[in-house]
Amino acid sequence: MSSARHFFKSQPASQTKAEIEADLNAARGAQRDLMAAGQYRLANQMAAAVDEHLDEMNDLNNGTWRPKHA
Repeated sequence: MSSARHFFKSQPASQTKAEIEADLNAARGAQRDLMAAGQYRLANQMAAAVDEHLDEMNDLNNGTWRPKHA
């Protein structure tokens, strides 16, 4: 579950990183598929999701990532 990591306080960083990478890959794939199908508005929404996941990855790498709802 892609955003479940935001509801758990204690989770290994390696697991969080794997989840973020999976979300990144899924969002990038969806963005490519939507662009190929001519759905540019939805592709832009996926680009925003990619940016959000990249921000999360940077926070995790910097040691500042925290769950949003835990």
